[in-house]
Amino acid sequence: MGARSEKGGALIYILIAIALLAALTSTFMNSGGQGARTQNAFKLAAELNSQARVVRSAIQDCILRYPQGHDAIAESNYNDPYPLNPDSSDAAYSAFDVTNRTVEELRCPGAAYGKLFGGTLSTFLPPQPNLMEPWTYFNGEETALGETFDGVYFQIQSTKSDPFIGESMQKMNGLFSPCEVDYTVGDNTNGCATGAQCLRVWVIRGANTTLACS
Repeated sequence: MGARSEKGGALIYILIAIALLAALTSTFMNSGGQGARTQNAFKLAAELNSQARVVRSAIQDCILRYPQGHDAIAESNYNDPYPLNPDSSDAAYSAFDVTNRTVEELRCPGAAYGKLFGGTLSTFLPPQPNLMEPWTYFNGEETALGETFDGVYFQIQSTKSDPFIGESMQKMNGLFSPCEVDYTVGDNTNGCATGAQCLRVWVIRGANTTLACS
């Protein structure tokens, strides 16, 4: 009877040990997953911050070195002497316009429309981070996806669901002054498409912009 009781007690201890091991394993796995997510968020935020500052520096360099701009530009709501939208239909820009607004296509009006990136102005733009779409640019005033945008900005977005993407954009938001950066989870009525997360960096924020400061 005593031996049977001892065996039963030993079995209980073994089961308790297995349960504790399972709990510890789960805890370490969750901790490791959270750590990897945080690390990815910081890494992506650092990439976004670095690239945003490269883009803004190139734009500022253009207007500081060539403040005269281009006197033939007649586009409505254009902010002189900043680069035109890459897909602008302005007659003065007709030889250079493309069918997209990617930042890599930006040209400096005052420098005879020399390219800001990879061209005559000798600045290079690294590829956008993984899971992100290319940086795009806007100069002027327009209403898109329920919001009116007025000024000059460039932005990047992602349609991926990885949770660290939003965290990285929020970290970026904290690195800039209020109203300098907008982080938006898109719903197709707030200037960002449904299913996307958008990070917008302002160079000039116009008075007619309806999007509230982040």
